[in-house]
Amino acid sequence: MMANFHLLRNPALASLIVMVLCGITFGGAPPSHTATIVVRGFDKDGASSHGVFGADTASPTVSKLAATIGLPTADLAPYAPNQVAFANYYGDTPPPYYTAQDITDVAAVTATYGGGIPRYALITAKYAKEVMRRSGAQQINLFGVSMGGLVSRWIVEKDVEGLVSSGKVARWIIVEGVVGGNWIASEGGSSLRDFMSETLDLDPIDLEHMTYGWIDTHLHNPHNEADNPLLGFIPIHIWIPSDDNYNSYALSLAAQKPNDGVQLLRDTFFHNLSAQSKYLGLWPTRSCAHATHQSSKDHKGLHIGVAADLLGRRRVTIRLSQVYIKNSKERSSLGDGEYVFGVSVYSPQAQAVYGVTEPIHEYRYDDTNFPYYRLAAQTTHTLEAVWFDDMILPGETRLVLQTNTKEIDYDFLYGISEDITNAYDDLADTTFSVSTETSGTYDFETADWRGRVTVEYTDYPPYDAPPSSVGDDWALYQ
Repeated sequence: MMANFHLLRNPALASLIVMVLCGITFGGAPPSHTATIVVRGFDKDGASSHGVFGADTASPTVSKLAATIGLPTADLAPYAPNQVAFANYYGDTPPPYYTAQDITDVAAVTATYGGGIPRYALITAKYAKEVMRRSGAQQINLFGVSMGGLVSRWIVEKDVEGLVSSGKVARWIIVEGVVGGNWIASEGGSSLRDFMSETLDLDPIDLEHMTYGWIDTHLHNPHNEADNPLLGFIPIHIWIPSDDNYNSYALSLAAQKPNDGVQLLRDTFFHNLSAQSKYLGLWPTRSCAHATHQSSKDHKGLHIGVAADLLGRRRVTIRLSQVYIKNSKERSSLGDGEYVFGVSVYSPQAQAVYGVTEPIHEYRYDDTNFPYYRLAAQTTHTLEAVWFDDMILPGETRLVLQTNTKEIDYDFLYGISEDITNAYDDLADTTFSVSTETSGTYDFETADWRGRVTVEYTDYPPYDAPPSSVGDDWALYQ
């Protein structure tokens, strides 16, 4: 599908669209000259708070992320071109670097939309430009967290401050993101909305802009899809915390859908993208962490996965292509078994370089983040189910996979209700390694089942050469 006419009126943007449609891509600035802009989620003071917006702010969460992967933060190193920068988009006082035009711009978007997502996006985009100006960073990574996922989506799809069309966005990373809206704001019912508004410190304008209807009207209808050539310019990486053990499983009981305690999993990613919206013709990467909406900020495996998205150029895709059930664990009266073939993925390079041993991605039956399959025993079944699809760290030569397999007879989130007295049965599991250096096929077997995985990889375009004044990029991180 061709781009919208109003987009093509921008000559620079039109040229980029032609290159994307022709499959021409560039590697972008090296990590040594790419700043990361963290776009925050909810704030307890919110839209009605006072104070300076768009200025460097120290954040323990941002500091933890930066420290894990060895990057400086803006509050301590504002002139570092590879800094991790964070600014509050809430507040009512412009920062010192604002010009009269900047102040007018923010006032205009606030008047048009009542503040909220478009205001936060403009403040964040202007902050990103200031970080690049003062530090010499050639590009930025957009890193949207929670509602920051929607703020950053607005920046990208609306090309706020021309960041995307001018080639300034290297990649877009989303963690626990409100990409397609929020169920509590949209359909949760007034009493639940009031409870969660108080619990999560949400302001009314934030709730309104996170509704499915608002996104349908102002970004794309339906809200969980996109058709925008701007998306095709940049790699997109999505991280989904999927442990619903938050607020005593309140959201699971209310919505009856998998969630992280605040956000339904279905609302954290795009369900459909047009061809022009896909970088290199590929879907965004998508990985999961066994963490709640709140605890994901401390998940070191997720931090390492983000480091791979920031630094890596190889994307590895692992599929569970075939399975054969030897021991069904299903009582004969219930027919075929219902199986969840979970997996935990570990990075030897993460352990060697960063000392992190937690999994960098997990599919688990208790997180309901992987589909179940109803299968007959003693038969080979073709699944082609994606077990892992993300970037790997520079220097990573293999990944370690640990299976986690269950036969399910009762789980209300999966919609299985055969026998509540014996809800889950374990199938024997195994651990094995796969190479990330070559494509290949791997067979494995346990006492209860056997399977086959296929491994493929895609190399993204190499980074541009660093400026002559910069030495070895990777020395900055190792």
